[in-house]
Amino acid sequence: MTNLTRNEAHLLVAAIRILEYSLDRPPTPAEMADLLNTNESSIRLDLNTLAEMGIVLIVESAYEIHAEVKNYQLIDDLPEDSGPQISDDLAAFDLAKEEEARKMAQLFDSGEHEKNRQDRINKMDQELEEFKKEKPRNPFGDD
Repeated sequence: MTNLTRNEAHLLVAAIRILEYSLDRPPTPAEMADLLNTNESSIRLDLNTLAEMGIVLIVESAYEIHAEVKNYQLIDDLPEDSGPQISDDLAAFDLAKEEEARKMAQLFDSGEHEKNRQDRINKMDQELEEFKKEKPRNPFGDD
């Protein structure tokens, strides 16, 4: 369970209400992350914490997960200040994943991957041609 402050919980509940009003349906964690300009992983962690406390309800369907406000008055039980948070670690993890995805995209966009693949195919073709040219050895010893 992450350490949520009262202000962070109010912010998440407000995001749910704003998106629910503007979308005319309960929001997904990704939509909340876009609105709050943060990463989806930390939103999901915080929503799970709020769900354990009974403040929000997380509804999972076959196609998506969305959040609904259940009992906002329980937010007053949260502390005003926070302790160490995992959100910094999640942000660093997200940045590392984005960097990895950028490197992979660059590899495929540059054509280097296709060039390496074509070089390997050409080398195998050449080795096959050389193999075909070789005279098989006589199993009886007469050459």
